[in-house]
This record gives sequence, structure tokens and C-alpha cells, in this order.
Amino acid sequence: MAAAFLILIPGTTATAQQPATVSGRVTAAGAPLGGAQVGIVELGVGSVTDAQGRFTFTVDPARAGGKQVTVLARTIGYRPVKHLVTLTAGRNEQNFDLEKDVLNLEAVVTTGVSDATSQKKTTFAVAAVTNAQIKEAPASSPLGTLNGRVAGASVTAVNGEPGSAPRIRLRGPTSLTGSQDPLIIVDGTISRISLADINAQDIERIEVIKGAAASSLYGSDAANGVVQIFTKRGATLATGQTQITVRNEFGSNDLRKTIPNNFSHPYKVDAQGNFQRDANGNRIQEDDRISDNSYPVVYDQLGEVFRSGQFMTNYISVGQRNANSNFNASFENSRDQGIANLLSGYNRQNFRLNLDMELHPKLDFQTGAFYGQSKADQAEDSSGDAFFGLRFLEPNIDLLAKNPNGTPYLAAIRQSPASGNVSNPLYNWSNIQNSNDRARFTGLLKVRYRPTTWLTAEANTNFDRGSRNFRSFVPLGYIGSTGTVSKGSISNQEIVTRAYNLGSTLTAVKNFSWFTNTTKLAWVYEDQENTQTTVRATALTVPRVTEFTAASRDPDNPVIPGSFSQPIRNQNFFAITTFDIKDKYIIDGLIRRDQSSLFGEDQRSRTFKRLSGAWRVSEDLTLPGVNEFKLRASYGEAGLRPVFDAQYEQFAIQGGSPVKITLGNPNLRPAFSREIEGGFDLTFAKNFQLQYSYSSKITDDQILNVPVSSATGFRNQWLNAGSLEGKTHEVLLSAVLASKKDFLWSVNIAGDRTRQKVRSLAVPPFLVGPVANTTIFRLAAGQPFGIIYGSSWVQTSDQLASMIAARRLSGTAADYVQNEEGYFVSRADWRTIRERPIKFLDVDGNALRQIGDVNPDFNLNFNTQLNWKKFSVTAVVNWVQGGQIYNYTRQWPFFDQRDPAFDQRGKPEVEKKPTTYYATFYNNFDPNTYFVEDGTYVRLRELAVNYEIPRAFTRRLGMGTDRSARFGIVGRNLLTSTKYSGYDPDVSGGGANPFAYRVDYFTYPIFRTFTFMLELGL
Repeated sequence: MAAAFLILIPGTTATAQQPATVSGRVTAAGAPLGGAQVGIVELGVGSVTDAQGRFTFTVDPARAGGKQVTVLARTIGYRPVKHLVTLTAGRNEQNFDLEKDVLNLEAVVTTGVSDATSQKKTTFAVAAVTNAQIKEAPASSPLGTLNGRVAGASVTAVNGEPGSAPRIRLRGPTSLTGSQDPLIIVDGTISRISLADINAQDIERIEVIKGAAASSLYGSDAANGVVQIFTKRGATLATGQTQITVRNEFGSNDLRKTIPNNFSHPYKVDAQGNFQRDANGNRIQEDDRISDNSYPVVYDQLGEVFRSGQFMTNYISVGQRNANSNFNASFENSRDQGIANLLSGYNRQNFRLNLDMELHPKLDFQTGAFYGQSKADQAEDSSGDAFFGLRFLEPNIDLLAKNPNGTPYLAAIRQSPASGNVSNPLYNWSNIQNSNDRARFTGLLKVRYRPTTWLTAEANTNFDRGSRNFRSFVPLGYIGSTGTVSKGSISNQEIVTRAYNLGSTLTAVKNFSWFTNTTKLAWVYEDQENTQTTVRATALTVPRVTEFTAASRDPDNPVIPGSFSQPIRNQNFFAITTFDIKDKYIIDGLIRRDQSSLFGEDQRSRTFKRLSGAWRVSEDLTLPGVNEFKLRASYGEAGLRPVFDAQYEQFAIQGGSPVKITLGNPNLRPAFSREIEGGFDLTFAKNFQLQYSYSSKITDDQILNVPVSSATGFRNQWLNAGSLEGKTHEVLLSAVLASKKDFLWSVNIAGDRTRQKVRSLAVPPFLVGPVANTTIFRLAAGQPFGIIYGSSWVQTSDQLASMIAARRLSGTAADYVQNEEGYFVSRADWRTIRERPIKFLDVDGNALRQIGDVNPDFNLNFNTQLNWKKFSVTAVVNWVQGGQIYNYTRQWPFFDQRDPAFDQRGKPEVEKKPTTYYATFYNNFDPNTYFVEDGTYVRLRELAVNYEIPRAFTRRLGMGTDRSARFGIVGRNLLTSTKYSGYDPDVSGGGANPFAYRVDYFTYPIFRTFTFMLELGL
């Protein structure tokens, strides 16, 4: 907001003879308010208050002409105040006393609008999260700060691995199979790289617009919404002020919940408790196949695999503001060990420098640079194999035992006839060397020139380069769980993303007698290149050598290289105009033309439009108890670009020859999303605000990779072949429940509900999923989006009767019985070794049908902050009601009887079930209702309790009168209430759309973090 306001009041103008001098003091409750901006908006002059709240600036009386002008004082977190003043030569004294804006009603936003705009005058919903909300418990990633604070923003952790970034979806989905990620802009830089390596403590504010009705300004890349991040620049400091902040957090990570195992077995044992085996070494099962025998010894395997890991951040920031410049520099060192034993986790270092400078009253510039690097001994979700093998462990295996060669962590742990899925994670982590190194540099330069008070020209260039190097080494002689010895391998993968964007804008702001018009013309050019180089050696000849010189020269085990390069170019133009009529009626319109190399050769450009308006009802009508009431409506269009290779013919090399795979499509268009958004903003009783938004969104030209006729010689082709519709309700209630001298309590409640369906599909229904093993979500015209498709079991009398009537079952209902677990079985087989659940078939003999829906009934988030004297308490609670999860992490271990359901100990003898009964639910790994679980949960996401040390005490420590210190405790993911049986209900099987694919699939568990914090203001 500060930077946006300063566009209008660039600083002290050149004086003329006998200038008019405006000076005074800005206070809040009588205390000086440094860093406030005071100026005459219509003349484009002003200044910033110093630490004592004083300001002064001069105006050529020839410009004022003795007429009445508006002097405005404002700063972040306070309500602005206007004074009508008739300027005269000499001194004009004006003092301002500002009130706190606890509800952030007066925030100024720049995302999606023609120019810096008060939220009171936006024609669509714009959410803003400020540093004041972030700083109490900074998230490890910027997107994490939105969790629980923005209505309609869903944030999920794809996995708990340290260094992984969460995923976010704004409002409803826009793509059937593609990404739901919004467009990310950081200080004007269009980011194509993960935000995992960016420090959240550097953030000044985040602005969020959620759909095409608002994001049309960003065209073919913005149908998923836009998140714009602004980092600290020192612009909010008082003139002459230097601010140094040192913040340290230190604490630990712990596994929030464990998954129980089956601590019984169905095998025969001798008098000494040893397993009886057949001639092939397989354990011999009991005749009844019932798993009710206790293992003679049981180890705490989860206690050995997981441990408390260290969490630490060290942060220092230095900011300063002078008369004509301001800057902020910061450095952060972060370490997150996670919870996996033997792994060091994730280490990150960041450096950022931002500088603003006024070269002339009409000319200024902004520049900035960011460098970050990180190292981890694991890649994103690379530990999945270890967590997969962990779920197949039998409890009698000693993971800490030594191998026959004396090395630690027993490797050959398979106990026949169990499968080879089992593995010892400790052996994996101690022998396989994974390194995941990332580096990133971002730079920006922005120049602004104001030839007149009403016209501003801007030019910017932004650069972003990120590299990721993943290296994996499996040593020669690596032992598998069955005792097989590996030849080892080495692989190296380097991914480089380089992007820069250029832009120029011309903004005119003209005040007329009864309206103000703001018009902007803009040009944006984007240049991006993605490159990847891979090398893999599939066998080694030299032990313990981690370089490719150890690779085998055997042609049956070759060294396999690979690479690709993806150049992408985009050029965009747009014009936007906004009319503010009498401060009551706002009308906004824009048109944008995008050209992209990602579009098909014959479809290189696309046009997007927006028309929106708002009526500030409370400025026209007097409503008792109402401070502000605004109605708003917007229609907008935005798009989604195809992936790079979608338009081209693709071939694979098989047997040394190219084989046709994907047919090219020169007519491929971007997905086209059009949205109508309507709602209201209501502020009442001074301390309460209610916002409501309704969105109806249709995204046509869905980009799908579909099969094609074999006559083409190709297997598939990318087509615009579907339409997706979504409807969303969003509510945000903000309230100041108490506001006194030493006590302030505010609460925000954000809720949303989305329903979506596939409107049309130009191809037959098909199944999709995050990975090849989990294609269980059906796409069909007229069907809701997010449907789990699979088989079910007969559990009701009506299902049983329908199958008998259709002759899918023989006999009568009397021949079947509902067993103790609610499943119908043959009466003749009930309570015998032959007992099996019956799979439900419809009248046509089909077993597949809808068995679940991932969409929650609603999301509700609570965010509260309480300040009492020197204490402050901040808490964020997430409530996801409904929506179902498919638990593959539970289903697959059924193959080896590794689930508590198999444990029959403690049951009456007559009710015990054989292992073959439960093995039926494994269902050849096909989805079925047994593993569909309720995804409801309530989570205490953040809790921070801080205490500011009294100044009298800090002075005794020699810190000076203007220094501050505070300490506190911070908890993240502390408590979760859920009936979900897995590690955590906030799960995803990964892929492009983790919100439509709620699959639990052997990922790194999400953990809780508890830390101690000490912060010094120097």
C-alpha cells in the first residue's frame, strides 16, 4: 500500500517564490506515527513522516491558486484521514490523528485493477494478507501463509517432506486433467518456479484474486487465479528511520500419528515359538487361516524409523528510509530435519535486497535481487519407496540388526511367503545417497516517470532463474529385501528454468467535476526456457565410487543419457479503464490480447475481456448501524495455456527406431474460462465486516490427451475436448470482539463451498489419477468432477434383493446373512474358512460405479489474534467437512496381511475371520468401498504465544530506549481431530491436481512442529 500511495505523492516538489508549506504531525492515540504518507493527491505532492510523526512539504502557490485541496494522511493498519485546506503562501499547519484499522478495511490493492485502489472501491473480491498476520508464525513457504486466511483458497501439503512446497487452489477447478496452480507474481516477476525456497518473513503483503472475473488482466495464464507477493522494501518506515530485526526459532518436529500394524499372524509355530516351514522354506499357515497368533517378539519399528528432528531458522532484516530512498536487506538460514531417522533433511539460505530511489520529483526507480540455495538429502517424494516398504513390515523384524557382512540395518527381511514389497527404510537411507540441490536468482528493475500530475509511464524488466540438481547413488552390492544383491546405479538430473519478462505501461488518472477516470495501456513480453539433462548408469563395477567413472561398460547395462529444451515466448497487450463516479459508482472494463508459442500454430492469439461494476450503497443511502455497504458484480474471461509439447508430433525410440506416439495439433487453443462473480461487502457496528461472493465459472476448450484412430499411425493427440463448470460460495466474517487500551481481540472466519461438474466431453468417459497406479477418478459428461470410481460390496438388504432378482446370485435371501462386519456372505460359508464378502453387481452385471466423492461439503477456517498488554496470541484452525479419501496406503498392505483388520485376537472364537476373507478386499488392487474413508478433519494449524519484554528491562540490558525484544512459542500442525485412519487426512497422491485426486499413496507423513522464538528489534 505504501508504494502504491507514493506513486501519487512522489515527494517534495521544487519550490517557487513564497511557496505554500504544509507541515504538521501525524499521531495515533496521541503517540507519534512514523512512516505515514501525507500529501495532496490532486497535485501529486507529499512526504513521509519521521519517527516523531512530523512531516513537511512545499507547493508552488501558482499550482494551488488559493483553491481548496484535499490533504490526505494514511499508513498501513490505520484508517486514512482527509482535511479540506485552502492553500496560501507561507505555513499551513495540519495535524492528523489516525485510528487503527483492525479489520484492514482501508487496504489498497494493485492486483487485477487499473491502478492502486482502495478495497472499498474494487469491483470484485480481492483478498489481502499482511505482514502483521504473517509475522507471528511465519510459514516455511509463502503459500502456506494463505492457509486459513483467504476464503476460497484451499492449501494442501502434497507430502510432509522438508523443503516441499504446498499446493494451492483458488475457488473451484478450471482443468479436468491439468494443473490448478494459480499464476504467481513476486515483486512483478512472473514466477515459473516453486516458492519452496522463498522466505515468508520477507513478505510485506500478499494479494489474491481467485477467478476469471478478476484475473482477466493476466489473460491466458490466469484462469486459476493470481497470487501476487510483495516483499519488504523499507517503504513503510519513518523518514530517517533504520530498523533492524533479528528473529530466531528453534524447536523440533514430531510424527503426529502412527499407523497401526497387524501384530498377529496365521502361521504354525513350534514349542519354542519358531515358525514351522515347508521344504521350500515357506512358513506353514494354520488350517483355519485365522491370524490370532502373537509374534514371540515385537519391535518398535516406527520408533526406530521416525525420530524428533531439529527445526531452526535464523533471520536478520535491515531496513532504512531517507528523504529520497528506502531499502530493505535480509538474510535467512533455515534447517528442517523432518522426522525420518538418519536423514539430515533440508537446509536453505536466502539473501534479498530491495532498493527504491527518487532521482527527480518526476523520476524514480525500484530494483531488487534475490538469491537462494538449498540442499536436501532427499528429493521431492523420493522417500516414497521407503515409506512404501515400511507398511509391509512384520513386527518381529529387528530393523537395527546387522547384516551378515557386519553392516548395520538388516536388509534381507522378507519372511516367505510374504511378498518382496517389504523393505527396511533405515538400510535404504544409510546406503542410498540422494542429494537434491536447488539454487535461484531473481532480479528486477522498474523505472517510473511522471511527465504530469495525471500521467505516469513505467517500464520494468524481471529475471528469474532456478536450477535443481538431483543425484542418486545406489552402491554396488546393495541388498534387497529378498537378499538379492544389486549392481548399483548412479543417476544425475539437472533442471534449469530461466524466465524473464519485460513490460511497459502508461497510466492516466484524470479528475473531472463528478468522476475520476483511470486508464492504463500495457505491453508485456515473456521469454522462458526450460531445460533438462539426465544421465543414468544402470550398473556399477567399482564399489563406493559415486562418479560415473564407476559405471559398467557392459552393453546390457548401458549409460543412458537424455535431455530436452523448451523455449516459450508470449507477447501480451491490454487496455483497462475505470470510472469512479462521485465515490459511489465504479465501472471497470478491459480487453487483453495474448500471443503465445504454446498455442497451436494456427491459433497463435486469443482475446480476453472483463466488465465489472460496484455500487457503494452506503454513500447513497443512510443505513442505521452500517459503516460501508458495497454491491459488486463482474464478468471476466481468462485462459490456461497448453503444455509445451501438446501441439507437436512426438516420437519414442524403441529398438533403435522412432515410433509414433502423439499426433500434433496446429489448432490447439488455450482453455477458455468465463466467470460471473457477484457479492457484497458490508461493514457494520464499526467493528464487524461481512463479505460474500458467488462465482459461476465455465471453462471450455479443456486440453485433454485422448486416444486417436489407429489409421493415423499415432496413439493419442492433445485436443480441446471438454467443458468444466463450477459454482462457489465464499463468506468472510471479520470482527473486533474487544478493543481497549490494553486489550484487543479480533476474529476472522472464512468459509467456502464449491460444486463442479463435467459439462461436456468430446471423447468417451475415461479414468484419470495422479499416477499410473491410481487412475480411479472418472470423467464423464454430466457427472460431478472428483468422483471415485470402483466396486462395492453387498451391505444392504436392497442390494442383496436386486442381485437375486437379476440372477446375479442364486437362491433366496434366506441363503445369505449379514455378518458381524456388516457385509452379506453366503449363509453356508458364514464363520467358516470359505467366508467371503459378496461384490455388488447391477442388473447388467457391472461392478464399477461411483464409490466416493472427494469434494468437501464445506471448508471453514478460523483465525484469531488476541493482544493483552505485552502478550499476543495468534491461532489458525482449519475445518474441512466431508469429502472422501481413497486410502491406497492401507489397501496395498492387505496383500501381505499387514493391517489391523487381520488381527483376530480378542474376538470371540465364533466371530474370527480367516485371512482369505480380508484378502478379498484387496481386490487385485482395484478400488473398492472398503478403502474409501471420510476426509473430515479439524486442525489447529498454527498457534503462537508471544510476549514483548518491557522496555525498562531491555534498557537495563543496554539495548537502548528505542529497542524491542520479544519471545514466544510457535506450534504448527499441533492437533488434528479426524476419523481418518492414515497418517493425516490432508493428503494427496500428487499429480497436477491434488485437490481432485485425494489419494493417500505412501508419502512422507505430515508432522507437527513446536519451536521457541526470540525476536529483537534493534
